[in-house]
Amino acid sequence: MKILAMAAAMALACGVASAQDSVKGEYEGKLNNIKVTLDFTNAPLDSVVDYLREISGLNIFVDSKVREKNLVISIKVTDITLRSIFGLMLKPHDCDIMFKDGVLQVMTKADVADKTMKMEIYDCRDILYPITQFPGVDIDLGGGAGVLVQQPDVDAGGEIPIEEMVRAHTGGRSWEENSKAVVKMQNGLLVIKNTPEVHKQVRRLLDLLRANK
Repeated sequence: MKILAMAAAMALACGVASAQDSVKGEYEGKLNNIKVTLDFTNAPLDSVVDYLREISGLNIFVDSKVREKNLVISIKVTDITLRSIFGLMLKPHDCDIMFKDGVLQVMTKADVADKTMKMEIYDCRDILYPITQFPGVDIDLGGGAGVLVQQPDVDAGGEIPIEEMVRAHTGGRSWEENSKAVVKMQNGLLVIKNTPEVHKQVRRLLDLLRANK
């Protein structure tokens, strides 16, 4: 009975996840494909959201922290996507959108970053040290019996500062401004905790390092 109950629970969880993914895909499609013309001047955010909700059919929820900002929106655009409209309206006020709990939520950028952060570990042992350019072996054939082989001293290259490069070239100011963001190199393994977009930037940086090793 316990096994049957566990199987039923797992099937239910998979069904819920599948439904959530389906709804998320539908929302992403509308955000990317529905184009809208807007002309609002000094309009409350709720008024603009109500209009977008009506024409798109999206269930849109405005978080309390955003409401506390009492945002007033002025926007005049022609035939641009819903995603672009939300970006133009919200980003100047440090707000953004994310799909969560089956609805499109308007939240502060800090909250969006916090809820989308994930941890990944990248194996960097293959690029941690540069390939040493070994000079050729000197062979001295002069002066007498036999062959004298002289191997020059090799100055091993230092460790590539991958952690510092990640901080400098990815994530903007998120490493300093978000206390939950993590970048740490441990024994050749790079531990990163940040948003999916920053993880993409990190992967691109590591690919570049590998390509130019």
